[in-house]
Amino acid sequence: MASTATALHPQFRPPSHPRAPRRIRTYPPTLRFTIRAAAASTSAPAQREAEAGVPWGCEIESLESAASLERWLTASGLPEQRLALEKVDIGERGLVALKNVRNGEKLLFVPPSLVITADSEWTNREVGEVMKRYSVPDWPLLATYLISEASLEGSSRWSSYIDALPRQPYSLLYWTRTEIDAYLVACPIRERAISRIGDVIGTYNDLRDRIFSKYPDLFPEEVYNMETFRWSFGILFSRLVRLESMDGRVALVPWADMLNHSPEVDAFLDYDKSSQGIVFTTDRSYQPGEQVFISYGKKSSGELLLSYGFVPKEGTNPNDSVEFLVSLNKSDECYKEKLQALKRHGLSECESFPLRVTGWPVELMAYAFLVVSPPEMIQRFDEMAVAASNKGSAKPAVNYPELDEEALQFILDCCESSIKKYTKYLEGAKGSAEVSINSKQATRTLLLKQLARDLCISERRILYRSQYILRRRLRDMRAGGELKALSLFNGLRNLFK
Repeated sequence: MASTATALHPQFRPPSHPRAPRRIRTYPPTLRFTIRAAAASTSAPAQREAEAGVPWGCEIESLESAASLERWLTASGLPEQRLALEKVDIGERGLVALKNVRNGEKLLFVPPSLVITADSEWTNREVGEVMKRYSVPDWPLLATYLISEASLEGSSRWSSYIDALPRQPYSLLYWTRTEIDAYLVACPIRERAISRIGDVIGTYNDLRDRIFSKYPDLFPEEVYNMETFRWSFGILFSRLVRLESMDGRVALVPWADMLNHSPEVDAFLDYDKSSQGIVFTTDRSYQPGEQVFISYGKKSSGELLLSYGFVPKEGTNPNDSVEFLVSLNKSDECYKEKLQALKRHGLSECESFPLRVTGWPVELMAYAFLVVSPPEMIQRFDEMAVAASNKGSAKPAVNYPELDEEALQFILDCCESSIKKYTKYLEGAKGSAEVSINSKQATRTLLLKQLARDLCISERRILYRSQYILRRRLRDMRAGGELKALSLFNGLRNLFK
C-alpha cells in the first residue's frame, strides 16, 4: 500500500570521492539463483520471461506466512489487535474486525520500533555504511535495504515480515513490455508504466555502476540484480506510506500494510503522537467479521493498477479519471507560434489532462482554445498557454466565447477518437500477446487480460459520459444560433411588411 506517488532518483549524485571502508568482509553466499541480466535500456522487460522471481516472500494469498508475521509482531511489541488477518473477497488477504468497531475509532497502534524507514538499522552494517556514505536517497536506499535483509533470511530481524510479502506483486512493474503493449494499447497508463520501468532500471544501473561494482564482496550480483530490485521497488510502490505527522517520512508499516483499499473510505495511516504509534481513524463502523479498509489516496483506476495491481469495480471509484491526450495540429499556419507559447510555460505540443465523469478541467479548455484560435488572436496565445499550464499565481479566467463551439468540437473529436481505440481493443482486434503458455503462465495471462479489460471499460465509460455532455452542449449552442438567426429573419420580415 502506498500513498502519493513519489519520484524515483535514477540519477542521484554521491560525493565525488567517498571514503572507502577500512575493512571489507567477504559476503556470505546465502543464496544462489540464476537471473537473466537486464539490459540498460527500457526494452529489457520485453525480453524477460514473466516466470522469473525472487527466492523469498510468499504467494500473494498465503495466510500461513501472515500468521507467522502476526506472532512475531506481537512478541516484538505490537499491542493486542481488534483486527485479524483472514482470506477476503477483495484483495486476497485483508484485516477484518474481531469486534464491533465504531466510527471515529483509532486502530492498529504499530510502534515505531516495528516500522522500516531510511533510518532503520542494517543487519549487515557494512552494507548500510556504504549506502549512507554515498548519500543514497530514501527510495533506492529502502529498495536496497529490503534486498539486503531478505538475502540474510533468518539472520534478519525482519525475516517474518519479508516472508509475508508477496513474491511477485501484480503491479505493472511485473508486466513484460510485450504484455504492456498488447493489453494496454488503448490506455494512457501504458506510457507511465514504461516510464516507471525505465526509472527502476535506471536506478539499479546507477547503483550498480557507482556503488555495487566498487564493493563486489558486499554487493554480489547474484543478490543485487535487476530482478531483486524489480521486486523491492514493487514492494515500495505498493506498500510505502508517507507519514505526515513524522515530517512526511516514508515508511513500510508491517501489519498495517495488510489493509486493503476502498474508494468509499477516507481513512489514512499516520503517526499518532499521543499513543506513539502508527494508527488510522475509521470513518465508518464495522461489524465483527467485516473487512476493514483504508484509502490508498484519491487515485484513478489506472493509477491503482500501475502501483497496486488491481482495478476497482466499474463505477465504484469516485476519483476515477482517464488521461485525455490532445495535441496541436502541425498543419496549423500558427503551429510554430502556438508551440513556442506552450514551451514558454512548460508545456509541449502533446499534453494530457484528467477527464472525469463530472467533467474536464479548465486547463483542457484553455489548451483547446489555443489549438483552434485563428491567426488574428496571436497576441492572446500566451494567456491561453498560461491558463493551460495553470502556473499563474491565480486561477486565470478562460473565456473566449467566439471560440467555444470550435473548442468543444475539438475536444469531442479527440474524445471519439479515444473511444474508437478502446472499442477496437475490447472487441479483440488487438488483444493478444504472443507468449509461451504453460499452466501458470496461462493463468497469469488470463488475469492480466481481465485487469486490462476492466480498466478499458472503466476509462471508456468516462469518455462516453464526456461525449454525451459535449454533444448536448454543442447541440444546444447550435440550436441557440439557429433561433437567433430565425428571430432576426422574422424581425426583418416584419420590418418590410
